[in-house]
Amino acid sequence: MYLLVVGYVSAVTAGCSLSNPTDNPFTVRANANGKPTVWDCSVVQMSSPPRYACSDNKTYTAFQLRDARLGVGPPAVASK
Repeated sequence: MYLLVVGYVSAVTAGCSLSNPTDNPFTVRANANGKPTVWDCSVVQMSSPPRYACSDNKTYTAFQLRDARLGVGPPAVASK
């Protein structure tokens, strides 16, 4: 009986942990701004930074996808 309870608790906690992380490809949701996530894209160039072709027929760098996921804009460039 003890082993059954331990197994049940382990299964419940493992199942709950799958719904919380945002980096899990099985539970990830689309960005609120409509931009694709890295899970919707495929790698087209492994350089620095890597480039991804996404389902909206556009190519993004890893930094652009990260900024879209976090909801931040591109870094400001200081003018001379």
